[in-house]
Amino acid sequence: MTRPDKPSRHSMIMRGIVTPIFGLLAVAAIVLGIMNATVWKPSAHVDAHARTKASYVVTDPGVLPLVDSRVTMRVDAASAGASGSTGHKSQKPTICMALTTAKDAAGWTAGHDVARVRGLDDWQTLSVGRDTSPGKAVKRDQGVAFQDSDMWKQVTCSDSSVSMSLKTDDPQAVLLVAVPQGSPSLGLEMLWQRDKLPNFAMPFYFAGGLLALLAVLSATVFAMDPAKRRKQTEPEQESEETPEVSVAQALGSAILPGLGQRRSSTSGRRRRHARGQARQGDPGPPPRPPVVIDPRNRNLVADQQEDSDGRTVSGDRGADDVSSTRVISSQEMASYLARLAHEGEEER
Repeated sequence: MTRPDKPSRHSMIMRGIVTPIFGLLAVAAIVLGIMNATVWKPSAHVDAHARTKASYVVTDPGVLPLVDSRVTMRVDAASAGASGSTGHKSQKPTICMALTTAKDAAGWTAGHDVARVRGLDDWQTLSVGRDTSPGKAVKRDQGVAFQDSDMWKQVTCSDSSVSMSLKTDDPQAVLLVAVPQGSPSLGLEMLWQRDKLPNFAMPFYFAGGLLALLAVLSATVFAMDPAKRRKQTEPEQESEETPEVSVAQALGSAILPGLGQRRSSTSGRRRRHARGQARQGDPGPPPRPPVVIDPRNRNLVADQQEDSDGRTVSGDRGADDVSSTRVISSQEMASYLARLAHEGEEER
């Protein structure tokens, strides 16, 4: 025989299996959120490097604002043109960098070997590819110098190393780097400074809170037996119907204040008593039999004589509820109207 206070199987499963599972998942989600907010937090500085030996370096459209709108590009070149004599020093190459559009950069580098910065292989490595820019090559020896061209929005030149910092959201903006012929390999570096870091911890915090709430519900509400839960949701007492007040009861309560209350209380008790009997299966008192009037017991001749005298009879003479009412005849009405007219003439 089971004890009445012993928890049911459903309650034991919800509190012993489901609740711990939800609790462990909530703890794991919160721990992952803390790790993403501290140890695994993304760095605000992105520094990527690469090397190339091309005469021109150009970034593809969309590479400059790839990580953030603020970007810095640096290009370093080793010394070139070293002579065999011991007394001569090596000559430092002049490197120029210009901010322009992809169309103007393609026009300047037409027919030349170009190293293209296509993006990021990872957070520390630039993706660089080499190809030949389409178009016919133009000799720049007797033409306009790179730094003197009006095709650039911004240009800077320096010996051995050059850098440019800018802030742009234009996906068509590119950086073009020009190096003299015969220079050794170039070292490329692009740095981005991120103002807004992606928040990977918030989804884990949200999932941990939701799982903790499910654990609490599994230990309380979901662990209750369905039958007991339905009993608690049902109202304990039925709402009593408010008895309707008729016109006669309203007038009676206005004339005699206690009369309407007594009638309403009596009718309310009768209704409650009737509902109680209906719940207990008591059919109540038997209904009154209907009163049947037999027309064969009526004397039609006597009724006609009484009607001629100004009286009328309603109901069965042999029944207990026979009642007669005095009715004014036409002759009496005419005499009453004549007397009323005569009294009016005397008053005038």
